[in-house]
Amino acid sequence: MSSVVSATTSKTYGSASRPSRRDTFLSSADSLLLAAHDEVERGQFDLAMESAYRAALRVAGAVCAGSAAVKKRKRLPTSAWDKLALTGAQGQQWAARFRQFSRERGRVASGIEASPDPVVVLDLLAAAEEFYFWAHPSFAPLAA
Repeated sequence: MSSVVSATTSKTYGSASRPSRRDTFLSSADSLLLAAHDEVERGQFDLAMESAYRAALRVAGAVCAGSAAVKKRKRLPTSAWDKLALTGAQGQQWAARFRQFSRERGRVASGIEASPDPVVVLDLLAAAEEFYFWAHPSFAPLAA
């Protein structure tokens, strides 16, 4: 008698076999940052802006996933930046920094503005990378 094991169900022993929400968010942010760099190199600043902004959102998700202040709140705000601000003073600073890009990102994403300023896109990408390294210091680039 043979047995069939489903590929969609598996028995896990402990949490070591499944990445945490924080790690999942950070992995996604890493992929989005790489995509943003590729898009900048191709001159696709609209796509690079979206990828960089989404990367920052994923990092915010990672920070919030690891925050006791966010977890204990019963009624959370809907804005990722408002949630990030609940994590403390540094979260408030990061939230304020990324809110500055929110309006232009929305205009580009909706097609109202087709060509964002490359300087703004590069500033957003740099901020998203800095935020990523702040939230995940083990992946910070080595100082030269």
